[in-house]
Amino acid sequence: MAPQGHLAKRGRSWTELLEPPYALSAIVVVLCILAPAYSAFITATVLPSAIAEIGGLAIYAWASTAYAVASILGSAGSSVAVGNAGMRRTFVLAAGVFVVGAAVCASAPSMPVLVAGRGLQGLGGGMLIAGAHSMVREVFPEALWPGMLTTISCTWAIPALSGPAVGGVLAGLGLWRTAFWVVAPIAVLAGALTWRILPETGPGGAGAARVPFGRLGLVCASVLCVGSIANTGGAPARVALFGAAIALVALMLRLDNRARTRLFPTGMLSPANRIGKGFWMIFLLGMSTTPGGIYLPLLVQVLHGVTPAESGYLYALQSLAWTTGTLLSAFVPPARVRWAVVLGPLLTAVGFVGLVLTISSGPMGAIAASLILIGGGIGTAWAHVGAAILSSGRPDEGAVTASMIPSTQLFAVSLGAALSGVIANAAGLGGGASKPAAALAGAWLFGGFVAAPLTALVIGSRLNRSA
Repeated sequence: MAPQGHLAKRGRSWTELLEPPYALSAIVVVLCILAPAYSAFITATVLPSAIAEIGGLAIYAWASTAYAVASILGSAGSSVAVGNAGMRRTFVLAAGVFVVGAAVCASAPSMPVLVAGRGLQGLGGGMLIAGAHSMVREVFPEALWPGMLTTISCTWAIPALSGPAVGGVLAGLGLWRTAFWVVAPIAVLAGALTWRILPETGPGGAGAARVPFGRLGLVCASVLCVGSIANTGGAPARVALFGAAIALVALMLRLDNRARTRLFPTGMLSPANRIGKGFWMIFLLGMSTTPGGIYLPLLVQVLHGVTPAESGYLYALQSLAWTTGTLLSAFVPPARVRWAVVLGPLLTAVGFVGLVLTISSGPMGAIAASLILIGGGIGTAWAHVGAAILSSGRPDEGAVTASMIPSTQLFAVSLGAALSGVIANAAGLGGGASKPAAALAGAWLFGGFVAAPLTALVIGSRLNRSA
């Protein structure tokens, strides 16, 4: 293999994805991303209308928490489902669970029922996303992996831009329940096409493996601990929750190393090999997306007096830049892909520094440019890092390796959201959104998170130095 490792093995253009025999499979992958992505963006817009009708403001946040936790469970457990039932049946199962969850949400008479429905949607959505990544590895040749991962990243931009608008129109018409139904046909179509194009397969191993409920339960508990950190009052309690999350993850990994059916690929967290470095980069870049998404709209409204709509479109620049960076990076010559892996985190770090310098005083153009650097940097590196992970895993752990890419990203976003809340509250934002508190919180928040892309930069520079 060449010194660049897998990154130089791109003999085919990603435009082959538009041609037979891969076009229909590429469409299935896109649909598997669109269903949960639209669900996330539309639901966030219509939830206030749901609360106004059925009540439940006290557990408002649980609609998102249940979805996030279940998504991680579905993503992490999808490889077990593939091993037991084959990819074809797993896709259909995931689509079915997602649609049932949508039906529960659409008919919910109370907020607890809606939360349960969101949990089912998250479980099915997590399986769909992980299944899409597994399909990339199992169906497409290695030369097309970067192109498919680019396609996945770009697909998220469609719901990010149109989802809030669709949800807003339906909420304005008093049709918030319909918002849950509009995404169901996407999942149904994904399941139907999968049943048509994928061959009938049995278990991936020597018989059906037991579902690792214990380890999946530890995954759930660790995510709940992380998600509770920002909403816990005292520092000792926050430290205890963080320590509990780390301990649960450590126990889970220890049990997984001894298990016959694994949830995690070999060497996933080891910084000594390529697959471990790749997963650490996914984790750090995933964390880098969170502070802007959670707090930037609030900060610019308080500090600069922009409207909620303007702040939302301002943050959308980060998502658009991610998509643009991913697309442009797809055309990087193979010999220079290793530089894209390094350039991406560098741009993201520069973007965070830019926000530290401009969040309180502006100008708004500089804030926008900083967000573009953050998103563009993540997009520049993302698909190439994902392809490095897929090509570095053991051949007998292909489904596990692929499913853990979105699982790692989801866990990183959960941890990033919790840390964002801790930093912002420690800076005084929890006591009220005054201008001094917002200015200090912005400086601490974006200054603290610059460590994530800088660490990814160091790891990226060494991504291909070991097998």
